[in-house]
Formats: sequence, C-alpha cells, structure tokens
Amino acid sequence: MIPFIRQVTNAASQVLVRYVRRVRGFSSNARLYLLSTVITGLSYSIYWLIFNLYIDSSGYSRSFLGELQSMPHLIAIFAGVPAGVLADHIGRKRALLLSSAGETAAMLGVVLASGPNWLRVSMITFGASESLWWVASAPFITENSTEEERDALFSANFGLQTLVGFFGTLVGGYLPTIFGSLMGVGVESPPAYQATLGVMVALWALTLVPVFMIKERPRRAADQVRSIWPWRNISNPGLVIRMFIPNIVISMGAAILIPYMNLFFKETFAIPDSTLGMLFAVSSVITGTATLGAPLLADRWGRIRSLVITQLASIPFLLTIGFVPAFWLAGIAFWVRAALMNMGSPLYQAFAMEQVSARERATLSGLLGMSWTIGWTVGPYLSGYMQAQPHIGFKPIFVTTCVLYIVASVLERAFFQSQDDERRQAPIVS
Repeated sequence: MIPFIRQVTNAASQVLVRYVRRVRGFSSNARLYLLSTVITGLSYSIYWLIFNLYIDSSGYSRSFLGELQSMPHLIAIFAGVPAGVLADHIGRKRALLLSSAGETAAMLGVVLASGPNWLRVSMITFGASESLWWVASAPFITENSTEEERDALFSANFGLQTLVGFFGTLVGGYLPTIFGSLMGVGVESPPAYQATLGVMVALWALTLVPVFMIKERPRRAADQVRSIWPWRNISNPGLVIRMFIPNIVISMGAAILIPYMNLFFKETFAIPDSTLGMLFAVSSVITGTATLGAPLLADRWGRIRSLVITQLASIPFLLTIGFVPAFWLAGIAFWVRAALMNMGSPLYQAFAMEQVSARERATLSGLLGMSWTIGWTVGPYLSGYMQAQPHIGFKPIFVTTCVLYIVASVLERAFFQSQDDERRQAPIVS
C-alpha cells in the first residue's frame, strides 16, 4: 500500500511541476491580459449576483427581466461575426480596449437608468461590447502562447475570472446591507442595490489599465483577414458547423436556468442576500480551482474526452439542486455542478482555435460567440415566461437543462473525439 501511495504522490508532484512551469512561462502580454481578467471577474460577479435582484426590487416584471437578460445575447448574434472581422482589422488590443470602454459605459447606464427604455439601451450596448471582448480574447490567447502553454493559459483565463468571483460575490452579498445602513433605506431596496452596482462600474473601468499596457506585435500580411465578408474567411465550413451546433444546444440548456439560479435559491429556501452571496462566492472558488486543473485532465484524457466526462458528471448534481428539499444538500450540489460543468470550457476554446489558421481565428471566434448567444437570447426569455406560469415553476426547467447538456456532450464526442486523438499523437510544435 505504501509503495502505491508513494507512486501516486510522485506522479502528482511531476504533474504539478509541469503545470507550474507552463504558468511561469506566460508572456508579459498574457500576464497583463490575466490581470484584466481578474478585474473583470470581480465586477462581473457583483453584476451576476445583484442585477436580477435590482430589477426585481424596482418593480419590473419577470417577463421584462427575461427581456433584459436576452437583449445582450440577441445583439451578440448579429454583432459577433462583424466584431470578429473588426478585431482582425484594428488588432486584438484595440478591440479589447473598445470593448472594456463600452462595457463600463453600459453598466453605468444600468445604474443611472430612469426607466425601462434606458435599461434596454444599456443592455444593448453591453451586448455589443461583450461580443467584441469574446471574439478578440480567444485569438489573443492563442497568439500569445505556445501549444504547450495553451491549455494552461485558456484555463487560467477562465479559472482566475471565476476564482476571484469569490470576493466579488462575497462582497456583493454584503454591500447592500452596508449601503442600506449608510443611506437609511432597506437592505433589499433599489437604492441599496443601485449603490452596489456603482462599485461594479468602478471596477469595470479599471479593466482599461492592464489592457492599455499590452504591447501588440505587428501581424504578418499572411495572417490578415481575407475579406470583410466572414464566409470568405473560413476554409472549412463543415468544421465550423460541427462546432456551431453543440454550442447552441449547451447554451440553450444553460440560459434557461443559470441566470435565474439566484432567484431559485431565494424563492425555494428563503435565504438572505448575505447567505446567497456566500453560496455563490464558494462556488466561484471551487469552480476556479477546478478549472485551473483542467489542463491536467487534458494531459491524461485529451481535451474533448475531458470536456465530455466533466459535463456528463455534472448532471446528477444539477438534478439534486432542483429536487432536494434541504438547502445544505442543494448548496453542495450547486458547488460540485458548477466546477464539473465549467472546467472543460477553456479546453474546447483552445481546441477550436487550433483547428484554423491565424487569419480565421477571430471570424471563427465570432461564429462560436454567435452560436452561444443564440441559446442565451432565446433561453432567458423562454424561462422567464415559464416561471411566470404557476403550474410550471423551476423543476421542468432543471430537467430540460439536463437533457440539453446530454445531447451537447454526445454531439461533441461524435464530432471531435477522433480529431482530438490525432492531435494528441502528433508532436508538439511551439
């Protein structure tokens, strides 16, 4: 037994040393980008926790909340591909700067909005800006890493943003209490939530600093985008379609449930905002830590197999959240589900970016963003309608999400498993 434990310990140590070596080798551009990711993670976690509560406390209907949740994704459907072409023409750095400025302005608009139309305009602006960040990020990470580092950098990007969400959701859960006391208003009142979102806006503005410090290298003429028409920039349309379809399915499954998870816990278990904040904060820590370990799974099983295994393993925990009556058990399942479901996402991004040439990456990233946002456009609106019906509620939504996750996992394995196996057998080229 002792020799076996020693062998396992030695193997784990070797894997950890290899992972740390990859992280230490990140370029200065990659490190600056990760710093912007950390700041974005802090601000986005506050937004994720408080936005629904702010809109709900302001007296707007659930159907209007669903409309607001859908708007950024509706805009991203049409903006994703043009944003990819734009990112190729103006460069990754300028695209990231423009996106950060737009997101800051949009969130400031949410805080200062005097009515539903201003909220709509703000969410439209947020959708366009977020789309530009999405399509520029994956090519930027690919072009600022070697093949050996790539899984670690994609995972660090996702994992750190999620990990720092611990502090954002933890602080976000207590800020309404602090501001409510300072302003002499209710803890769950619109002014308290509004002031909390103001902190989020200030953090989002800080994202501009590390992005501005990035030193972008000139791109070779051969890597320039071919045409302003996106379909002319893709050399293998069949591959893009195969990547497109699972993204739509899995995004639909996520979109009908995940944006409303905070409301589900509040309504089902009647917990205060501070407890809700702690629940989401711990989830961020567990998910972020698990995602940082995703490259280790990819080393052992490959990217696609790791993606499929972790997604399918999350489903029993998702059903536990939706159907158990005990808050402590639902909370534990919530943490485990989030870690398993999300840790494979950066591996899929890294896999996708390596399937095309440099001049196709932003266009492919835009198309993948479009496929993702199709589900996130329809899902929240449909879910908001379902929740408004007294005879439906959340339980059928949980089941629907599980079914869609299973379908997406089966498609990913069928489409890409053999291709990923071939890549693993090929020699690594820096």
